[in-house]
Amino acid sequence: MMLSGRILLVSDRDDVVAELEPMIRAGQHMASVVPDGSEAMKLLAEGMVPDVVISDVGSERSLEGIGYVRRFRELNRAGGHLVVTEPGAPLDRRPEAAQERFAVLPRPFRSEEVQRTLDAALQRMEAEFRTLRAEVWRSMDRLRREVVDARAEMVKALAMTIAARDHFMHGHCERVADTCRAMAVALHLADEDAELLVQAAQLHEIGKMSVPLELLQKTAPLSTEELERIRSHTRVGAGIVRGIPTLRRLAPLIEHHMTDHCELAGEIAPISPEFLLTGILRVVDAWDAMTSERSYRPALPRAYWEPFIRAGAGTRFHPRAVATLMRILPR
Repeated sequence: MMLSGRILLVSDRDDVVAELEPMIRAGQHMASVVPDGSEAMKLLAEGMVPDVVISDVGSERSLEGIGYVRRFRELNRAGGHLVVTEPGAPLDRRPEAAQERFAVLPRPFRSEEVQRTLDAALQRMEAEFRTLRAEVWRSMDRLRREVVDARAEMVKALAMTIAARDHFMHGHCERVADTCRAMAVALHLADEDAELLVQAAQLHEIGKMSVPLELLQKTAPLSTEELERIRSHTRVGAGIVRGIPTLRRLAPLIEHHMTDHCELAGEIAPISPEFLLTGILRVVDAWDAMTSERSYRPALPRAYWEPFIRAGAGTRFHPRAVATLMRILPR
């Protein structure tokens, strides 16, 4: 396959330019000609980075400012370097000749040989670009996995902190996470969204670390101030995860997991994945809270919580989340 490339010819010999430039253009390549290295450096500085540089070593001025070759290498690692040689020149014995990106163009020029040499240089460059792209993708995938692993480790560490302080709260978070995982499967959520949902569920009560344990376990009716203190745990929890770069995406789910569905659109864009994820967390959290025994009451019967949740579809709870929860729960 023929590739079109940008070719920079460095020569001040009119006969070389007159012979070689038409051959370059005949191969559908873009040719630029400069007389010496300083002019080549100017082109590179202006952003004209060629695919192949051709240096005429028989030109008195082409080797002036030879640093342009080094600069070319810095700007285009995969680019080719060709050298014009005169008959009998021993240049092909130079160490650079062993490098894949180095080749010679001997005079007298033959059009077929020039085209073949340019095509080979461009094909090597294209192959190296493909290799570099593959390496970049592998590096990005490795970095993504490292971020995912770091986030999972951080979630695990914070969940253990919750468990160490309040066994009941930890159990609640784990049950909510398990049910959210089942909801994600039932709703065919993308893996990334499912992971976000489950991790938010594991940490949605992290803000209660700022609430005194005796207040959380109080059996007597709570005052207005005490209720507000407990309810503020959503903002506190969101603040905690926002301070951890790998967990920042959890913040809106944690902050609004107690926000009614009818008000959520004012906080999270309905078209964003977080809108549905927060709605799922909201209804699952409410369901587990009602079906679990608390210090101040026993678990509520299905005859109470099911009508409550169904009646809240569209107001308190996301209707799709309600329908899915009722579908996956055993009768």
